[in-house]
Order: sequence, then structure tokens, then C-alpha cells
Amino acid sequence: MFMKYLLIIFFILFSFVTNAQERELQWNFPVRPGTEEWGQLRTEQERIAAVQVPEDILEKLSAEELVRLTLTFPAFGHFGAFNTSQEGFYVMLSRYNIFQHLLSRNDVGGPLIRAYKDAGMEGFRTLPYSNEFWNLRLYYIELLLSQREILQSLTQEEKLELITEARLKFDEKISDENFLSYPGILFTVRIMAGVLNTVEHPEFTASQNRLTTTRFIETGTLDEASVADEIIRMTDNYINTKRQSQ
Repeated sequence: MFMKYLLIIFFILFSFVTNAQERELQWNFPVRPGTEEWGQLRTEQERIAAVQVPEDILEKLSAEELVRLTLTFPAFGHFGAFNTSQEGFYVMLSRYNIFQHLLSRNDVGGPLIRAYKDAGMEGFRTLPYSNEFWNLRLYYIELLLSQREILQSLTQEEKLELITEARLKFDEKISDENFLSYPGILFTVRIMAGVLNTVEHPEFTASQNRLTTTRFIETGTLDEASVADEIIRMTDNYINTKRQSQ
């Protein structure tokens, strides 16, 4: 009888601890632009501190939860305030611990790709995230997926899945007047270039424009439209080759 009661107490305590942990991991940014608390912040340092994720929360997050918090990050558009998108991302990386943690993980690529595939030209199709400032938000997702650490963490299958989705996104963008701009399209092309570089695609490696594409991967800027066209062509060749080998 004693053991029976002991087991009951154990399962009650286990349930309590598990539920507490689940509530803890459902953490969200309590102070964000538009709230009364945000309006009371007076300095940039206060605003930066307000959107830091507690370190004990970060350490316990699953890959899916970490991606959820990253996609709902209140200051996601901060990268657009700098000369280049990558320069902006480096500033965000230096200021906000969520990005430092994201790049340190090797299991977030899959959830990021799934979110990217769910993103249409008007917003997320099924994910329950905000679609406000959608153009900027989609560029933000593509900027995350372009990071070297993210690309290197992907499996070969995930790299093929990502570059295939980026190729589809390119076609969607050039058919949509809201996205049909050269700078906006470059976010997508950069993903393709990053994957081709990571897999060391022979055609990409041997390109006469290798130095230009390397700078493009590093900075996100590309002045020569012909090089973007070449990356698209090499992407098509890479995807077709992979499909034929399957």
C-alpha cells in the first residue's frame, strides 16, 4: 500500500514538473513594440535588454521552439537599417542572444526550412505567426537561411530541399509585383549561392565569377545581374542532376 501511495505521489510530482517546464518553454517576448511597457523604454540599451531571452530558457528550447521565437522576434527588421543586410545581421548577432544561440545549434535548419516552405507571397499559409510587414519578414527568413552556420548544419537532403524551395520562391517573386525588385530577389538568390558553395558544386566552384559570388555570399550585395542569372542557371543544373540520381 505504501508503494502504491508513493507511486501516486511520484506521478503527481512528475506531472507538475513536466507541466511547469512546458509552461516555461512557452515563453514569449513580454515586452514588444506597441505595448505600454515598450513605450516606457527611453534608451536603445533598454530596448535591446527588453527583447533578450533568459539564458536558462534558451538552454532548454527545442529546435522548433527556438525557431518559433526567432520568427516572432520583435525587432526582426533591424537588419534593414544598415548598409547591407549582412552587416545588419551582424549587428543583431552582437546585440541579441537569440541569434547567437540559433547559430550555435545544429538542429534548427529543418524547422527553418519548414517555415520557409510555408511562407507564401502574402504571408504564412498555415503557421500562426504575424504577417505584418510581410516583405521584410520574408527577407528576414531568407537572411537567416543564408547564414553559413545554418547552411553547414544541414544534411545533404535538407540542402537540396532548401535550394529547391528557394528556386520556387524566385519564380514566385518575379511573378509578384510586391516582390519584383532586384534587391528583394537577391535574398533568394543568395540562398541558392550559399547552398551551391556549401556542397562545392563543381560548376559553381569553377565559375569565372567565383570571387564575385564569394563576396555576394559574404555580404548579400550583388551589382551584376548577369551573375545572378548564372547562379539561377547553375541551381537548375544542380537540382536536375540530383533528381536524376535519385
